[in-house]
Amino acid sequence: MANSPKQHGGNILAVANELGCPVAALLDMSSNLMPLPMVAGLRETIIERLDEIAYLPETESETLRDLFAARHRRKNDEVLVGNGTTDFIFAAPNLAGLTRAVIVDPTYNDYRLACDWAGLPVSGFPLAAADDFHLDLNRLAATLAGGELVFLCNPNNPSGTITPSADLHAMIAAHPETLFLVDESYLQFTREASLLDLAPLPNLLILTSYSKIYGIPGLRLGFLTGTPARLAAISARNKPWGVNRVAQVAGEFLVTHGDAHVEAVLQYTATHRPAFVAALAALPGIEVVNGVCNFILCRLTGAMRAGALRKAMLAHRIIIRDCANFTGLDDRYFRVSLKDPVGNRRCLDALTKILTPS
Repeated sequence: MANSPKQHGGNILAVANELGCPVAALLDMSSNLMPLPMVAGLRETIIERLDEIAYLPETESETLRDLFAARHRRKNDEVLVGNGTTDFIFAAPNLAGLTRAVIVDPTYNDYRLACDWAGLPVSGFPLAAADDFHLDLNRLAATLAGGELVFLCNPNNPSGTITPSADLHAMIAAHPETLFLVDESYLQFTREASLLDLAPLPNLLILTSYSKIYGIPGLRLGFLTGTPARLAAISARNKPWGVNRVAQVAGEFLVTHGDAHVEAVLQYTATHRPAFVAALAALPGIEVVNGVCNFILCRLTGAMRAGALRKAMLAHRIIIRDCANFTGLDDRYFRVSLKDPVGNRRCLDALTKILTPS
């Protein structure tokens, strides 16, 4: 499969069809989902309320919106619920008054794709591989003149590097003429404070995803928090019934019952990530980027390229993320995510066989 801007990790159904094998035979290390079982009680809640698919969903997901707003001490008109964060990523570049977008490289490809579709010019802001792709806020601030839409993923995908939220908040406050869209899809995998917990800023939009931390990407559920005026401008272009009823039911349950699961994921990551990263770094021909997330960006230092490594791993029924289609990376980069101990060991064993000289 050729790399393209629309290619993502986690395409396990497509890979199973391509290989002619059942999904259960595959180990998907390409997806950035949490590694634990489904949130306790979620399956039962969905089954109990499954008859509700006979109704139209709430037009604006009002019940879920209000629960999320109360949870984060926001007003109801400061939150929108969407069919994943993708809804809002593609809506933001269409806001009036924007002159260009600023996108760090490398980062999530859909930011650039959304701007291309909206006809909004993009200025890339390259991050240095020698610095593990950490974001220098002072250098970024020096490029801003006002009128920009700045996309920031924190922690960043695919590098897994993080910027302290307090530092980010201070920089955003200092540039009131620039609009910032901060994607916190992976923040719940860390103990860093959310921008949702800091003072609201008129030039800040915050994305929150339930797909990754709760392992429900098939339901498509995300949130956007910002000023009522900006959200009204985005909501005016949203289609009605944009979130299906099952996703609404799941979201209502997770807002009120998800904390224990998040804590379990944090503890699991803290316990198992260091050993997995160390084992990856010890393999021949691999350098590991120093990130903090449940996923790990790696660079091949030998003759093998990521596309060939992905193909070789598929022979072991393991999917990794070839990162060659990320702007700012080349064909030496790949990404894997933390799984259960058996899956982690299976991945390491396969990499060892492929990368160790015979």
